[in-house]
Amino acid sequence: MQYLISLAFLFLAGPTPTAYRQGPKIETQLEVPGMRYHVKNAPLRGWVYEENPLRNVKSTVSLLARITISKVEDEKRLVEIFRATPIVQNDPNWRCRTWVADVLARISQDGRAVGTADLDWMKIEAFARDYVAKKADHGRYGPGTDMSKDKPTWDMIEGREAVP
Repeated sequence: MQYLISLAFLFLAGPTPTAYRQGPKIETQLEVPGMRYHVKNAPLRGWVYEENPLRNVKSTVSLLARITISKVEDEKRLVEIFRATPIVQNDPNWRCRTWVADVLARISQDGRAVGTADLDWMKIEAFARDYVAKKADHGRYGPGTDMSKDKPTWDMIEGREAVP
């Protein structure tokens, strides 16, 4: 089965993407299991790396949008890149987005974990911010919105919206 890497943009706590979500390319089921790989700043512990299984990669309450950036060729190798990417403590300028940018650079340098990909962090972040802002302007996240539904998804590889 072919897998995709989607960047999950969670803007509810601040304007930063915080996680990768990985799930199958073909999402025909109502629920699509996958994994969330991310770093977070935990009180009293500092920055920590986490891997969390997800029952459904298409939807979590705090998720605003998904941006597909890559086709996975070697999942084991990719996960090792996530795990090996350093976490920086005691640097007020280091954020989860710093980790994401570092991960993307390492994936690009590796050259074997992913196939077709768009790994330009500056381009991805700018596009995602604009995409979420446009969805917000059209009422996608307004009061009364069911946040448990499938999230808007843009496929940067194919240059099209996969889920409006």
